[in-house]
Amino acid sequence: MWLCNNADHNFFPIVWLKKRTQHCQKIARKRKKVVEDTDNSSSNDNDSTEDEVEWADNKIEDEAEQIFSVLMKKNLNDEIQDINIHDDEEVNGKNNDQSIKYASFINQIEDKLKIKDQQLTPGYKMRLKAVQYYFQLLRKGHAKLKASQIVAELLNRGLWFARCVRSWAKAFKNYGDIPKDNRGQHLKGSSILDDEDIQLKVASYLRQHKFDITVDSFLDFISEEILPSVGIENKTTISRYAKGIYVDGHKRKDVVAYQKKFLEVIDRYQKLMPKFIGEKCEIQVNPELKNGKRLYILIIHDKTTFQSNDGQKSDTIRRLKLSSDVVDDGISHEARVIINPGKNFDGWWNIDQLIDQIKTRAIPIFEKTHPGMVAVFAFDNSSSHAKLADDTLNAVYMNLNPGGKQPIMRDTIFNGQVQSMVFPANYPDENLRGKPKGMRVILQERGLWGSGLKGFCGNKEVSIKNPRCCARHVLAAQEDFLNQKPILQEVIEELGHKVIFYPKFHCELNYIEMYWGASKRYARQHCNYTWKGLQETVPRALDSVPLDHIRKYAQKSAKFMDCYRKGLTGMQAEYVLKKYKSHRAVPDFIFENIDELIKKSRFETT
Repeated sequence: MWLCNNADHNFFPIVWLKKRTQHCQKIARKRKKVVEDTDNSSSNDNDSTEDEVEWADNKIEDEAEQIFSVLMKKNLNDEIQDINIHDDEEVNGKNNDQSIKYASFINQIEDKLKIKDQQLTPGYKMRLKAVQYYFQLLRKGHAKLKASQIVAELLNRGLWFARCVRSWAKAFKNYGDIPKDNRGQHLKGSSILDDEDIQLKVASYLRQHKFDITVDSFLDFISEEILPSVGIENKTTISRYAKGIYVDGHKRKDVVAYQKKFLEVIDRYQKLMPKFIGEKCEIQVNPELKNGKRLYILIIHDKTTFQSNDGQKSDTIRRLKLSSDVVDDGISHEARVIINPGKNFDGWWNIDQLIDQIKTRAIPIFEKTHPGMVAVFAFDNSSSHAKLADDTLNAVYMNLNPGGKQPIMRDTIFNGQVQSMVFPANYPDENLRGKPKGMRVILQERGLWGSGLKGFCGNKEVSIKNPRCCARHVLAAQEDFLNQKPILQEVIEELGHKVIFYPKFHCELNYIEMYWGASKRYARQHCNYTWKGLQETVPRALDSVPLDHIRKYAQKSAKFMDCYRKGLTGMQAEYVLKKYKSHRAVPDFIFENIDELIKKSRFETT
């Protein structure tokens, strides 16, 4: 026989339990059995706990009323007097405070059971009684584990039931009650889809409109034909899902801090960007440029996926392309890239492909169509866009000592002088020539090394009390290491343009999300559910959004930014923009009583 004495896994060897439960089993045999002994714990305690779990979940409610009636006839005090607790090592001395507390719990349960007008299921009453017996045993000095096992033995149950008793008792101590059973408490009703005639009508409609069905058209069919046919008067239309802006994560400290920084930077850029006015945003108004400033143009980037019944991945930087009358064999005609993603197809979109798209498509096309202007490339704040170059200064990948497996990093500037991160070719030790110096040598050259400084302290964050906890944190806190930029930003700025990254969880600031929504709406309406059809539909869907719509999307995102600058939250900003759609700028008076206006609006809606 395999024995294990690991209590965490509830393996209790028979030999170990036999002496300790022998007297309890004798008492249990004297009582009239009310249910069959399903676990046979007296002869085989290695049965699967799954049977006990099933019994506790399913059979307990079916037999609870009978068990409760027997428990009420028995007096536990008479039976537990026969249990010898003085020789048990797990029994503690009687504590007056604990005894008073358990007596209070026992009286509370007794009061609950005496109330006749409340709706108590047999299972709930049986659990209360079991917990009451458990508290009585604790009051007499038994340990919790032993007390729960005794209660389970008295009911001819196994170890799982003992664990349940302890769980119910803990809930009663914390909340003054135990979990109620929800069996039979669910709503009993039927669906009109159970009607075969309704099923046939819906199936027939779906077959007839296989290639042109939309959510709105299906809801109209249900409202106008199905519901009236079964005598349901539909006074109001079926509600459509109204999607609000995503606000989860807006209150995170790092997000709040970055949002403030982002709004300050984009505000400086927006003062140098053109604005569009008119009913269809057809009139371009350029800002007054001084001191040799150039016009800034916002170029936003994002990626999305089209599916054959909604895939094909599309990465696009706005509608940045050459006009049909411009011919230039040296550059691509348009900036967007459409690929068929997958291991056996075009692969997966990554940062290397994005950089190639920017260098060979986006920037050449922009400089051709917007000569003398500066592009402000805006990206979402994803981890792939934050990727650093292989030779970027990064203390995380450096060893404390020279050589070894660590990357060769670029030269840097410290105190106005160039500092190389590798040993020179004429270094005395030939084995270290051209090898990385490591953190110790770099810090020594900067005069920052101290005796007893170890390589890494093991903490991700630097300690405020001890900023010199390790060489990695000391070096990472240096200005040149802190100012390293993502490779995406380095490439674009080297070509003379600007980069900005949107705050996390702020989809509403990137107006390309609205462009995707309009494109996918077209794709769904013109989809024939084939791969060949998708290849034809996706380019048309991306070109289907009118230019004035794109400019209005940009205006809406700019209004969100304006609201955030004035201190509004995401929900408040959403309300303001719905209330004042036609305004080019949000009026200032709206910010005075914004919360009261939102509450009033919700009250009027309900």
